[in-house]
Amino acid sequence: MEKWITLEAVYSTEKEANKAATVVKVTESRLSSKPGGPQYDIEIELVKVEHGWRIRWRKVPVAGGAGCSKCGSCQTISRPARKPAKVIPFKPRQQ
Repeated sequence: MEKWITLEAVYSTEKEANKAATVVKVTESRLSSKPGGPQYDIEIELVKVEHGWRIRWRKVPVAGGAGCSKCGSCQTISRPARKPAKVIPFKPRQQ
């Protein structure tokens, strides 16, 4: 498992912390998950501290459970075959 990462900011209410946690979750999952590569889910935890609320998160592999989730992330990306380029000849300029 990945280690927990704590956001330095402290939020005054749980509602503000929850809103910021949603942004963190979306951003981190987009940065961590690559097309055709491993896919991650972000686990979020709100922690009550003496002056407010803090956000903690960690990456969890999507197929972390038993068995394959059949997401296809381990498969190579198939791309359509490329056609050879056509060269257009140009006449040299007359000076």
